[in-house]
Amino acid sequence: MNSLTRRRLLRKRYQRRSNRLSWILVALLGLAALGSVGVAGAVGTVYYVYNSYARDYVPIDEKLAQTNLGLTEIYDRGGPESGVLLGKLTNLDAQLLAPVTLDHISQNMVNATVSTEDNSFWDHPGINIRGILRAAYENYVGGGIGSGTGGSSITQQLIKNVYICPSVSDEKTRCTSAERTVDRKLREIAYAIELERDYSKEQILEWYLNQISYADRYIGVEAAAQGYFHKSAADLTLAEAAMLSGIPAYPTLYHPRLNCLKDGTESCIIDADGRTTITGPAKQRQEDVLDLMVTHNRATRAEVEAAKAEPLKVYAASNPIKSAAFIDNQVEPRLVRMCEAGVLPRIEGATDCVASVHAAGYKVTTTLDWQATDWAQQMLRGYVSTGLEAGCECYNAAVVTIEPTTGQVIVYAPNRDPTYVSDRRVAGDIDQLTEINQPGSSFKPAVYLTWFDQLGKAPMSIFWDTSPLTVAGTAITNPRSGDPKSEGLISARAALGGSQNVGAFRAAYEAGVDNVIEMAKKLGITTLEQNFDPTFRSHPDVSYGASIATGGANIRAIDMAYMNATIANMGVMVGVPHLARVVELKSLRSTALDEGEAYDLARKQALDFARGHIRIPGTRELDPVVVLQVKGPNGEVLFTQGEPERKQVVDAGSVWLLHSIMSDCTARFIIWGCGGSNNDLALDSFMDNGVRIPTGVKTGTQQGPKSAADTLATWMNGYSRYAATAVWFGNATKELVRDGPGANYAAANTTVRFFKNWTGWYHSYLRDKGVFETPAGFDSLRPKNVAQQQFSTPATDRGLSGGCDQKVVSWVRTDVTYGSDCEEKEIDTRNGLLASDQTPAQFREKRKFVKLPSLKPELATELVKEMKEKNIPIAPTEKSTGQTALAISNLTNGKTVSGVVQVVGSVQTSQLKSWKLEIGAGSNPSEWKQIGGGNNPVSNAIIGVIDTNSLQNGVYTVRLTAEDAILKTLKISVTINVKKGPATPSPTTQSGGIPWPGWTPSATPEP
Repeated sequence: MNSLTRRRLLRKRYQRRSNRLSWILVALLGLAALGSVGVAGAVGTVYYVYNSYARDYVPIDEKLAQTNLGLTEIYDRGGPESGVLLGKLTNLDAQLLAPVTLDHISQNMVNATVSTEDNSFWDHPGINIRGILRAAYENYVGGGIGSGTGGSSITQQLIKNVYICPSVSDEKTRCTSAERTVDRKLREIAYAIELERDYSKEQILEWYLNQISYADRYIGVEAAAQGYFHKSAADLTLAEAAMLSGIPAYPTLYHPRLNCLKDGTESCIIDADGRTTITGPAKQRQEDVLDLMVTHNRATRAEVEAAKAEPLKVYAASNPIKSAAFIDNQVEPRLVRMCEAGVLPRIEGATDCVASVHAAGYKVTTTLDWQATDWAQQMLRGYVSTGLEAGCECYNAAVVTIEPTTGQVIVYAPNRDPTYVSDRRVAGDIDQLTEINQPGSSFKPAVYLTWFDQLGKAPMSIFWDTSPLTVAGTAITNPRSGDPKSEGLISARAALGGSQNVGAFRAAYEAGVDNVIEMAKKLGITTLEQNFDPTFRSHPDVSYGASIATGGANIRAIDMAYMNATIANMGVMVGVPHLARVVELKSLRSTALDEGEAYDLARKQALDFARGHIRIPGTRELDPVVVLQVKGPNGEVLFTQGEPERKQVVDAGSVWLLHSIMSDCTARFIIWGCGGSNNDLALDSFMDNGVRIPTGVKTGTQQGPKSAADTLATWMNGYSRYAATAVWFGNATKELVRDGPGANYAAANTTVRFFKNWTGWYHSYLRDKGVFETPAGFDSLRPKNVAQQQFSTPATDRGLSGGCDQKVVSWVRTDVTYGSDCEEKEIDTRNGLLASDQTPAQFREKRKFVKLPSLKPELATELVKEMKEKNIPIAPTEKSTGQTALAISNLTNGKTVSGVVQVVGSVQTSQLKSWKLEIGAGSNPSEWKQIGGGNNPVSNAIIGVIDTNSLQNGVYTVRLTAEDAILKTLKISVTINVKKGPATPSPTTQSGGIPWPGWTPSATPEP
């Protein structure tokens, strides 16, 4: 039996009789306050209840010794032996094991805390009687248990944090409001009374001041004093102590760095010493605390007024641990899930795996390369500054890089500067890699991959490039400057390579939006589902249409990088089982729609989802690797990551088709083309020795909520054999950045330049580490079911002639039978209409036409009319009535002509491009000579001239041909006999005709 336990037993023996009644009375008051018993309840029953709780109590030092083996330390990939210590998991209890003693804490802080939190602290037996009575009225007489304040004393708050609701995690997840139940409150009261019997008031207050949170990762008064004021807790002034004492009541509202004096741009004003002036609710709270100190006679009015007048300043930089976001949002949640799955042991006495992981004294080796991450952070800051000088108004940026072959997260830079929290556009305390954003066109690879895989399409399969494409009142337009705005029939290669929106929208529509979502989930996206809001605000409001292709998807950047890694592996996802719980959509709640317990559940679900503890059905089975090894406090190895799992999540051949576009700079001819160095704005990346890095890339622009011309953020995503990267530039406040032609593409150009130079630096870094001499390409990953073959396509991309008989070389899947983008119809050659019973056999002919799209076919018809120069044949819709679109009126088959003959005819088509009249020797001429032509319709007019004097006697064929934008080639011919005769005067031509060469026509009359 230790001395503390012996002392407790002796004191109980001598004081039981005299103190029993007072303790029972206290317990009775607590029970009455919570409404669990009536005032007339038996005293014996109350005493029994009290002891039932008190018997489980153990002294606080014993409690801490049971459940704390030390701080869990997190290292980069070098580990404890040769790596970088990134930080330690927050553990409030560690502050109690090695506290700053009370004599090293300013008396100002002691007085301010007691005045604010528990004025009767020095006198009560562990519980604040007045607070209990107030809570009794609010909870019992008022709105019911849980509706009012808690009435907790400082001792009770310490009990709650150590015994009832251990506060061992970061501020977002800390158990700051334990469930208000009768059981919890009675246990808290009993433990508080026992604690007061074991320890002095000074010791209890000392522990309290060491374990309370003062916002911004500061646990304990010493950490807060050093962080905010760069001084020890012993040197806090009255003004500073009052400010700190006010924070715990509402850390978010009274956060000193969020209540700064701002300039006209809403940025905190920072003085020459790097400090900001506190204003707003934080300053008002400080003054309220000072007034309480006067009320409770712990400061004079003069002292308080002087403190109020003192300028209150805190240092703007929070100076957090290295890679805080990586630890908090990736490593710690992973360790917790490993504990829950039994991969890591749960320490004895820990209330849950969160408490266990934080207090287990682990030494954790992660996948992070701190040197590369630190350099990425520096580069972000540099390019943000350059972008701001160019007018981008993009104050923040983030980058993450995953190694595709291992699935390891190597670089994790969640914002430009984690220490910069004063400007909320930067918000260094926000992890932009896990924030929900919309990635713009950088999501298009998932769309095209679905189109290839689901519909059996190839890179040279086509879309109708009808820009603008207006659907449900929204115009989808292609992002390009100059003319033309359309390629006519654009290939998937050109559409994706040039990031054209109409093709992507049509791809999503044709493949099916739900299929696109399923493909994205296979590739690694965890946040997409119909009627699922990953922010948990309002699930019913989330509904995806084909606009998902142009960026209307709710995505995390870390997931985008994992998707890039899966593409780089030709559809193989590499990682570790996620160990999360899969929850049904119907069980999820919404913070904007639910109230009470349902609202609380929504908040918990949102937090669990953000930290990866729960997943929606159908999402990926694997996660990126973040933990390589875990050692216990004595150096024993508890876990070592072996070979990661590999899952083929989509056909490698389909992924190769996608990769063949993303990696081909010549496919980007509409906007970018091929680059020559990291100094240009083409998308290729180069190492420091000028070697081109084989990569696949995709840019993205997140549109503003009010106009497609507005930009919220710019993205760039890409991959090589060694790095899968996602880059985001924007503002944490969701304020617009400046981009587009009016801003000289300031934001987009900044993003491209960063991506190229980051990719170049990182690969040079890998070369210098001996990973390779020259970066490998993707030929060794080429699947067996792909080949480059002749492929029929009517595409009219620049450099292609179009037409249904056009063949090009394209990557195809050899195990897929490709359907044609064209269809065959029988037409009446006299008028180009569909053949009918009015069409004799000699005028029937089968021709190929491009299929119209199922979405907005009328726009395709209009496009053909507008782009007459393109060879886009589309089938007629009307049946022939026997009328001819072409006619030669004065010549008939077998007619004999002589001299100079004026040929009279008609050319009447709806979208005439050109026509010509020709003559050739014989009934099936091998050569033709043009004798007339034009670009305008003609009706019963002279269309050409035959001078028989220049011909030999014999049989000749006269042919009239017209090119129509819709009907395409129409022709009609007659066979005549030429017999020379005397010359006749020179003829004239009417509208549309071209005379025989050398003749001078008369003026052409108006039609």
